[in-house]
Amino acid sequence: MHWFKPFMGKESAALEGRTVDIGNLKIHIRNPIAEGGFSCVYLARDVMNPSKQYALKHIICNDGESLELVKKEISVMKSLKGHPNVVALLGNAVMDMGRTKEALLVMEFCEKSLVGVLENRGVGYFEEKQILLIFRDVCNAVFVMHCQSPPIAHRDLKAENVLLGPDGSWKLCDFGSSSTNHKRFDRPEEMGIEEDNIRKHTTPAYRAPEMWDLFRKEFISEKVDIWALGCLLYRICYFKSAFDGESKLQILNGNYRIPDLPKYSSSITDLIKDLLQSSPDARPDITQARALLDCPFISINLGVVSC
Repeated sequence: MHWFKPFMGKESAALEGRTVDIGNLKIHIRNPIAEGGFSCVYLARDVMNPSKQYALKHIICNDGESLELVKKEISVMKSLKGHPNVVALLGNAVMDMGRTKEALLVMEFCEKSLVGVLENRGVGYFEEKQILLIFRDVCNAVFVMHCQSPPIAHRDLKAENVLLGPDGSWKLCDFGSSSTNHKRFDRPEEMGIEEDNIRKHTTPAYRAPEMWDLFRKEFISEKVDIWALGCLLYRICYFKSAFDGESKLQILNGNYRIPDLPKYSSSITDLIKDLLQSSPDARPDITQARALLDCPFISINLGVVSC
């Protein structure tokens, strides 16, 4: 879901004003702040400590598939608990409502999203140091995911899913699309199922070439996140998508252009080129991608996590 899409009132604000117990937390649910197809994020306050705010994600599960996605999201967030660049899950509950089940996820509240920052900067492009600081934090989150066994692919890395934490660090969120099912799809029936999953749970502008055309029969793995990191870095630098109009043909051919302005060093532009390799085998893994951030300032700061 898009966390910071303005709430338009499509979903009933049924939880607004209620007080609920979730685990050891007692929270008062305030106004909706974002929405998705079957979910809504509310601002909430701690009843015992009213100065403490949370983001409460309410998800309606109409079938077994959507319930499994919620369980997977909770499981991934628990496995990444304590990482400074991952939005913290503070409590969760799944309630049986008869025909449906409803999930409540209490998370740390992050007031700003990266997409909001980008869209509100006008023509004030970032300095190179600022770009690397943002990108460092996202890479650190991806690094810890790819270091799990088996590696966890986020599969929906984008500016909307990067939030600014209260401590000033950038944090990755929304793990409902994540996957450990890394494979080459050979049979038509498998391809059909995977194409449907890709269509429903990934974002076209950040979707890797091997996800656009399964008939290429390339191995689909956590390397899809490396491509998405290239798209994200391009977006941070130039405030637009690398692939105009999210064109399938452009993406399959890796056809994009580095703008003349703003002018960044080869450390930035070469990194974009390395990440946006059409073949997943030609892309660096996340360890290599971090090493490619060879600016001394950033290299020192990247050395904070190891497998």
